[in-house]
Amino acid sequence: MATKRQTVRLKKSKLENLYRHVNGTYYARVMVAGKAKERSLRTSDFNAAAAKLPDTLNDLRGASEEHKAGTLVEAVLREAERDDPTIKPATRHYYLQLARSIVATLPRDIASKKLPQVTVGDLKAWQAVYAKKASVTRHNGALALLRRVWHSAIDNRQVARNPAAELKRLRPEERKWYPPTREEFVQILESIRSQGRRFSKATAAAVEFLAYTGLRISEAQEITWADIKGDHIVRRVAKNDKVIRTPLIPAAKALLERLKAAGVPCGKNDPAMLIKSPRLGLEAACERLELDHIRVHDLRHIFATRCIESGVEIPTVAAWLGHKDGGILAAKTYGHLIPKHSEAQAAKVLV
Repeated sequence: MATKRQTVRLKKSKLENLYRHVNGTYYARVMVAGKAKERSLRTSDFNAAAAKLPDTLNDLRGASEEHKAGTLVEAVLREAERDDPTIKPATRHYYLQLARSIVATLPRDIASKKLPQVTVGDLKAWQAVYAKKASVTRHNGALALLRRVWHSAIDNRQVARNPAAELKRLRPEERKWYPPTREEFVQILESIRSQGRRFSKATAAAVEFLAYTGLRISEAQEITWADIKGDHIVRRVAKNDKVIRTPLIPAAKALLERLKAAGVPCGKNDPAMLIKSPRLGLEAACERLELDHIRVHDLRHIFATRCIESGVEIPTVAAWLGHKDGGILAAKTYGHLIPKHSEAQAAKVLV
């Protein structure tokens, strides 16, 4: 009976795989893995339907392995754990964090759906929840991971379309960075050291190391004393994996000399930064001193700001930071500091 109703509902046209519904709308219909698959072409015009037919048939045939697709949760975790040689270990770790946060915020009825059954509406429902709980950067990272999930499924012929591609990234709010004064930075360091705990001095030294080198925290964690070559550091840039030489400013040289004099391990493979991250100590010091919150990444901004205030040109600062755009991003990030710096420099000009 079902076959008979199907024949009545859709009638063949003069083109193979093109059928016309009793209401006049044209449909594409094709056999895939022994099963009939069909899709509305959303038009009652024969020529328009004929034009849409080839791409639609490709989509329908593209999901020939649809029966092998797991649930959305399974697909997200599998993609995050996938051994992809083009992805760095740090990125894979980040994807695993994102995957867990995605799974934790998926509505139960959507999480249990088979991947080919997940709709754009389902993902928008998840997005509405996730965007309220996560930062803009984390949201955009999670969306990128979801797009990878469907890209992999398309490559494996488990789905034909990528509904995650229809979700929009969120635009981060522009954050103008105003660094602590030099006096405030000295107070922060002293506040950390004065706690008298086992790692208080190491935490303060880590804050200095990041603020005096401009390294990202992931880059600083990889630096050993073998990477410090007198007046510069040889490092691998986290964002583009390029190896560059970054000159050491006088404050950085002085810090390293103090560490050596204090007897810290300075062997070839010993880390130059004695702890993994000074985040907790830095946050606590700002709270004690009632200063604006400073993130670990803001120490990189302090380095860039001090360089600009000291007269280093933005393209040079960008190169030291490991940027590949010649200073475009640095100008956008620190451009609001330039007028003040220019006025101070202009006052020094003699005629």
